[in-house]
Amino acid sequence: MTTDLDTALAAGPRPWRSPATPWLMAALLLVGGFAGGAQAQLAYGPDSEPAPTGRGAAVDGPAGGARGGGARGGGAAPPAATATPATTGTVTGIDGTVVKIRRESGETVTVRTDDSTQVQLPAALKDLRPGDTVAVTGDGQGGELTAATIVRQE
Repeated sequence: MTTDLDTALAAGPRPWRSPATPWLMAALLLVGGFAGGAQAQLAYGPDSEPAPTGRGAAVDGPAGGARGGGARGGGAAPPAATATPATTGTVTGIDGTVVKIRRESGETVTVRTDDSTQVQLPAALKDLRPGDTVAVTGDGQGGELTAATIVRQE
């Protein structure tokens, strides 16, 4: 006497996947990729606030800039009075702790440095040369700036 179970066992193992398996795997990868991208955008994407423009706009750099103290996930933007002005230009001269920079617009900016100024690429202010392109952040108005950081652009 043969039962349905005996017939099923005699037929051998069934394949583990059906014709729908590749489609289900593709759908799972698509949904997972979308969800992962959305989470990455929330964690590392740009702020939802429009970026400031014009002279003295804040820079969103390693120190956090407009994101508030460098904490991942952001926070409140600092008030406009404490925002860090930034300028990019070509070094035209260095006199001790004062660096003259010419912006692309032709405006010359006087950058004053002190012991707290962080200089990156090269490691010291004395390594900067006229003709180097730099980005400077710090406090100041108009054509004068007290540098917090100076970064040579490659």
